[in-house]
Amino acid sequence: MFIGALIILFSILIDQVTKQLAQFFLTSSDRVVVIPNLLELTYTQNTGASGGMLEGQHLLFMVITVIALAIFGYLFTDVNFKTKKVYSISIALFIGGTLGNAINRALFGYVIDFMHFPFLTPILGLFGISNFYNNMADMFLSAAIVLFAIDLFIMDPKRKKKEKQNVIINQDQS
Repeated sequence: MFIGALIILFSILIDQVTKQLAQFFLTSSDRVVVIPNLLELTYTQNTGASGGMLEGQHLLFMVITVIALAIFGYLFTDVNFKTKKVYSISIALFIGGTLGNAINRALFGYVIDFMHFPFLTPILGLFGISNFYNNMADMFLSAAIVLFAIDLFIMDPKRKKKEKQNVIINQDQS
């Protein structure tokens, strides 16, 4: 759990520091091209979800955040970095990313977004999302989703198979 707590704190710290740097150094009219067609930096205040969906639904986001943190907190009780590394990292990143954005929503009523990935624009446009900006908390949440899926579909079945084999071996030795 100690490692999980460090991941949570580290992800919140990285998220909050990068948001403050974006707020300090960027304006909404700035467009800093870091890697052409891959990564641009622009300061935005997002009162909605990804891509500006559900804009202005502050209360809804706070309720969803509380529910999500309750679920992630419950899942965090099963964290074990010796036997469930991928799962444990994913849960810690879920909590860190959720708290990172919750801090901004609670303090300012919006989330500071500043990263734009132009290569995703045509793909996201198919789903009606035109101006997709995000932040490090969003990146941590995205990584958490991928890691959680890897654990759910690959790692967990392997663990269960190994546990089943251990039960059979123990029964044979009895």
